[in-house]
Amino acid sequence: MRPTFTANGPKYILSAKAALLAGVAICWGGIAAAQTAPPPSSTQVTEIVVTAQKRTEKLQDVPASVTALNTRTLSPSGLVRFEDYAALVPGLSITSSSEGFTQLTIRGITTGLSQSAPSTSIYVDEAPVGSVNAYGHGSQITPDIDPADLAQIEVLKGPQGTLYGADSVGGLVKFVTTSPDFHTFGGQIAVGGTTVDHGGDGYTVRGTVNVPIIQGDLVARVSGFDREDPGFIDNVTGQKNTNDTRVNGGRLELAWKPTDHFSLDLSALTQDVRDGDAAVEDVRYGSLTPIYGDLKSQHYIDAVSTIVERVYNATAKGDINGFDLVSSTTYETIGTGAQADATNSFGPTLSAVFHTPNIGVDAPLITQTDRFTQELRVSSKAFDNRLDYQAGVYLTHETDLLDIPGYSEFSTVTRGPIALPKIIAAEIQSKYDEYSAFANATYHFTSQFDVLAGVRYSQDNQDYLQNYSGLLVPGGTFIKPGTSSDSVPTYLVSPEYKFSEDQMIYARVSDGYRPGGPNAAPPGVSPNAKPSFQPDTLTSYEVGYKSELFDRTVSIDAAAFYTDWQKIQIETSAGGFKFYVNGGAAVSEGGELAVLYKPLAGLTLGLNGSYTDAHLTSAAPAAGGLSGDELPFVPKWAGSLTADYRWALPDDLMANVGGSVNYTGDRRSDYSANYPLTVPSFTTVNLNAGIQRDRWNLSVFAKNVTDSRGIIYLATEGLSPNKTSPMAAGVIQPRTFGALLSMKF
Repeated sequence: MRPTFTANGPKYILSAKAALLAGVAICWGGIAAAQTAPPPSSTQVTEIVVTAQKRTEKLQDVPASVTALNTRTLSPSGLVRFEDYAALVPGLSITSSSEGFTQLTIRGITTGLSQSAPSTSIYVDEAPVGSVNAYGHGSQITPDIDPADLAQIEVLKGPQGTLYGADSVGGLVKFVTTSPDFHTFGGQIAVGGTTVDHGGDGYTVRGTVNVPIIQGDLVARVSGFDREDPGFIDNVTGQKNTNDTRVNGGRLELAWKPTDHFSLDLSALTQDVRDGDAAVEDVRYGSLTPIYGDLKSQHYIDAVSTIVERVYNATAKGDINGFDLVSSTTYETIGTGAQADATNSFGPTLSAVFHTPNIGVDAPLITQTDRFTQELRVSSKAFDNRLDYQAGVYLTHETDLLDIPGYSEFSTVTRGPIALPKIIAAEIQSKYDEYSAFANATYHFTSQFDVLAGVRYSQDNQDYLQNYSGLLVPGGTFIKPGTSSDSVPTYLVSPEYKFSEDQMIYARVSDGYRPGGPNAAPPGVSPNAKPSFQPDTLTSYEVGYKSELFDRTVSIDAAAFYTDWQKIQIETSAGGFKFYVNGGAAVSEGGELAVLYKPLAGLTLGLNGSYTDAHLTSAAPAAGGLSGDELPFVPKWAGSLTADYRWALPDDLMANVGGSVNYTGDRRSDYSANYPLTVPSFTTVNLNAGIQRDRWNLSVFAKNVTDSRGIIYLATEGLSPNKTSPMAAGVIQPRTFGALLSMKF
């Protein structure tokens, strides 16, 4: 039985412009009767604590390049998606055609739009999310968690194979949720609206409540949100703002702490995304100028897509005689359903073959992922606390369904069906099992010199069954099972030296891998189509410097890296079938810099920047790549300048203003044989302001103030790359204004 997908809920009638005005009026009414906290007085940078290395530690003490985003500032600034805040993370880049269908790339580790599996791992607290399997579309379907109930977002750069196993070759993104309060009842509600130039209006409704059930022992925390991100792409057939997106979801956590030595957290997270259409405009090859006009595309069907995600986790923590034990059990389901208009790809050919004009093609796709994960780990100290160590075991069991119910033909004039044989129907059922054991230890040789070392051994087994039928399949039908098995060790060595409590340098050598798998191609279709493809492996060499200077008014986090990527997994095709091969090698090298400066109380200035040179060092013929080709969609230069100022006003009011200037450099769209283009750089400017009094806070913001048309996705709309087919260019959201009113209770 094929899964079905829904993302229903109430539709708000109030326009965004009306919501902004109403929010301002309500807020001022509340402010008039409230009190506020004292203004900020410290000129020192705020100490940040992270958990990305599976232990709690200060960011400045982590011997790795880590960025921590404070989500309390993201939502009031309207920054709710990867597209909005990626430039704030040095070394992070994205390609995206619509919300939820986003590829995250860290330090240039990508093969482009058709990646076999993710190169970036994603966690929500202790729960791994997303698909590991090559047939689960995990590299394209990326959980983009709304920051409504998050404490921070941590981005750990470089391969994390010893801690997180498969697919963390580029790095890790970890969503850290807000911890429940065992003693205090309270919560927050927020309402807001947005309006987009050249587009429509949207809204946001959020709420959180924290309820101690047994004081100090048992607490429940519940959060929920409903958000509509307005569309701005018009279909030349007459529809306006077709890419509007509805996002809603929530999280329930029940935390129990009967003693100081044991705790149990049970959580359930849900998020549904419904895209009315892709955020792409049709452009010409070469010039990338719009074919039908600014922010316009041509579709003959409603290209709706839906992502339904559920994540359930149970985390138990115990302290037994100096041993800290953690058990994390996760069950996740991700279902997607998408309609695509493949008329430009198949329509002209079918019209010529069947002598029937105006043939359109409807191309549906369904995926379903069910994943169970269990991790057990223990950590402790030895040798008079000179040695900190951690060891554990990990397993994951994943099943995936990749289903094309059947491409069907219709008339582009009448929109009615045309009685022709189906071009193709396909189904791939796959299973992925991984078992790992890992250990990490830090030895403190002196109070200033430490060495961290780690190792992990992973074994994975996969099998699948594929079933094809239709005009593109030789003989009309094809059924094939397949299996594969791989074992991969990974390691980490990282010495660090502290000049003082506030300054340190470190070096880091680490590696990671993506699992191989059985190949979805019939025998004889191509000499390159082996029964299975192998894991690709990656080794990174990194040096870094971290410091807090001038009485901790300045913090610096700098890193330089060199990454060697071997046996790269590449998607190719022959005889109408897509399959994977290992081919080519690549290097990614560069540097990252993050600086915070607090020149006076309340004012924080930031600089984030990265340089990444990612290119093939040997040819990858299956992908059309030549030695020296840049890896697709990796900007050499990227960065941002940020500012935030908070100060006190009369009548116990607090005010803040802030903003950022974000730059994404030129990128290459593809490899040499695929008619690559230079995707131009773009700059965005974001501004925000707010006023607060006690429980009430009103924020207003403007995103992409200069109305930039930054391109973050580019693909040909023909059957194969050429210089005559139209292209689909994914563009960032145009200039957007919004407001958010929140009240704590």
